[in-house]
Amino acid sequence: FGGYMLGDTHKSIGKWGDQTKDIRDGLTGGPLVIFDEEGNTLIISPLSEFMVASNWQDREVGGNIYWGLMGGIDEVPYHYTYMTIVCYAKGINKAFEKWGTALRKLYGSKENSLAQDLTLHRAGYWTDNGAYYYYKTEPQKNYEQTMLDLLNKTVFTFNYFQFDSWWYYKGLAGGVKLWEPRTDVFPHGLGYIYNKTSSLLALHNRYWSADTQYAKQNGGAYNFIVEDTGALPVDQIFWNDLLNKTLTWGLVMYEQDWLNVQFDKIKALKTNLTLGEMWLTQMNEAAKTNDVFIQYCMANPRHALQSLTLSQVTQARVSDDYSPGGEQWRIGVSSMFAYALGLAPSKDTFWTTDVQPGNRYKKSEPYTELNALVATLSTGPYGPSDMAGHIDYRLINRTSIYFGQLMHPSKPATAMDIQIIKHAFESLKMEIWSTYSMNMFKNTSLNWGTILAVETSGNVTLKYKDMDFLTPGVSYLVYDYKDVSSFREFKTSDNLVLPNNCTKSEFCLFHFVPKLEYGNNEIYMLGDVSKWIPASSTRIRSIVYQEADLLINLWGGANEEITIHYVFNGKLKSSTCPIKTTGWNCISMLTGKCVY
Repeated sequence: FGGYMLGDTHKSIGKWGDQTKDIRDGLTGGPLVIFDEEGNTLIISPLSEFMVASNWQDREVGGNIYWGLMGGIDEVPYHYTYMTIVCYAKGINKAFEKWGTALRKLYGSKENSLAQDLTLHRAGYWTDNGAYYYYKTEPQKNYEQTMLDLLNKTVFTFNYFQFDSWWYYKGLAGGVKLWEPRTDVFPHGLGYIYNKTSSLLALHNRYWSADTQYAKQNGGAYNFIVEDTGALPVDQIFWNDLLNKTLTWGLVMYEQDWLNVQFDKIKALKTNLTLGEMWLTQMNEAAKTNDVFIQYCMANPRHALQSLTLSQVTQARVSDDYSPGGEQWRIGVSSMFAYALGLAPSKDTFWTTDVQPGNRYKKSEPYTELNALVATLSTGPYGPSDMAGHIDYRLINRTSIYFGQLMHPSKPATAMDIQIIKHAFESLKMEIWSTYSMNMFKNTSLNWGTILAVETSGNVTLKYKDMDFLTPGVSYLVYDYKDVSSFREFKTSDNLVLPNNCTKSEFCLFHFVPKLEYGNNEIYMLGDVSKWIPASSTRIRSIVYQEADLLINLWGGANEEITIHYVFNGKLKSSTCPIKTTGWNCISMLTGKCVY
C-alpha cells in the first residue's frame, strides 16, 4: 500500500525479488504484505507511533526494507519506544483479519461508533467531485435555492446531505480561510437549511491556508503553526469551538479531506515527534464531545493507522474521486486494509442514471448498477449524486428500505485471495470479491455468502476452501442473483466456475445460503431477493426456532410488502407479508403464512 486514499492510489501487486523497485516507502508508504502462491502471508507494519513511523527500501542493495521513525524528526527522547508488528497467517484475507484483530485489541474496538454513525446506515445525497452539483447549481439559482429544491424532492429517500468544498471560504493556495458558509452560497446560513428541512449534514473540510482568519498570526483567536505553505491548529479549544457551532447546522459527519496535502504542506509535522498525533487527536476529541463522526479522505497509510486510536473516525475513502465511467469502483484490495483497521471503506459518490444533461464533466455513466452495487457491498456511505429529476429510485431501492435504511452485508466485500495471487503471479487483473451477512440460528452464527466477479479472464474455478466466508460444517445452496431458480447444492467437494464473460455491465453475482434444519425438513432461507444483499440483517432481524415453527422476523416500512424466497425440502417457494405499523412482521417457514 502507498500514496493516498488509504494507500490505494500507489499500491502495487507483483513478484518479490532482490531488484524489486516499486515498493512504496517514505512518507506515503504503508503496510507491506508478502505472500506465496499458496497464500502463506506475512504483514509487516508499524504497531505504534503511526504518525512518525516510516519504512524505507534500500534500492541500491535490492530488496532490503527497513522500518523506524521518519528521518526528519528533530529530537527523540531517551527511552522512547517504537514498535513494528510482523503477522503471519495461512491466507491473505486471514492474515489481514489476524493483523487487524491484534491492532484493534491493542487500541480498542470501534463497533459502537460504527453502529452509531448514521451516514453508514442511511442513504445520503453527495455533492463532491463527480457529483452533478459539484461547483454547479441550477440555472439562475444559488446553492441554497438549488439544495432546498433538491431536499424537498428527496427528503424521504436521503437522510443527510454532503456539502463539499464549494460552501466555505478559501484563502492562499486554495486552503481554508474561514470554515463558514459563504454568503453568496447560503445567504441564510446552514442553520436555516437545517431548520427548514430537518435534513442532517455531512460537511467537507480541507487543509488550512496560511492566511486563515482563525490564527492569532492573522488576527484570530487561536494558536496555529503558520508556515509559508499553510497552517495547522494546535489548540484543543479551536476544534471544540469549530465543531460546537455545527450543532445548529445538523452536522453528523465531518469529512476531513486533503489529509496528505495538510501533512505535506506543514514542515513541523515531519520534524516534531508528537505534533501529528496531537493534530488528529484534538480533532477526534472535539468530534466526540459534539457527537460527530469523521471520514478521512486522501489519507496516507499513517493517518489510517493512527485512526486506530481515534473513536470517532469510522470511515475512510479507499479510492480516487468518482468520475462517470471511471474505474474508481475497484476497492476490493484497499477495503481489506480499511476493514482490518475497523473502518468502513467508502467508494465515493456515483450516478444512478447514465445520462445527466448539462453535467460539467461532459460524460455519461454506463455502469450505474455496478457502482450502486459496490457502494452497497462496501458498507460505507451510500451517496448518489444525480441531478434533480434524474435519480433512479428503482436502483436505490435495491439497497435501501424504509426511509433510506441500507441493506448492507455484515462486513465489507474484499478481494478474494485468488484475485490477488493471480494478479501477482500470472499478471491477471480481475475483480473477485466476497462478503457475507451474518444471522443467528439456534445460538449459532450462520453466514449468507456473496461473491462478485468482474472482468474475469478464462474460466476461474473457486474451490470450497477458497470460500472462507462459509460457516464450517454447514450445508449450502448457491444461486445466480439473476435467476433465483438456478439454485443448487454446494458441497465441500464442489467448485464454482466463474464464467469468462463477467463484465462491468454484466457482472456476476452469486449468493450462498446455509441450511436451516428443522426436524426432518431442510430449509434454505434465501431472503428478499429484490435486494443486492437478500439476507442482510437490516431486513432479516432474527430467525426464531420454536417447538412448533420456524419463524423469520422481518423489518421494513409500514405497509411495505416483503417477499421472502426460500427452498423447502428441495422446492423453491415464496411468501409475501405486509409490514405492520410497528415496522415488523413474521413469516413461518413451515406454512409460508404471515404470523402477525
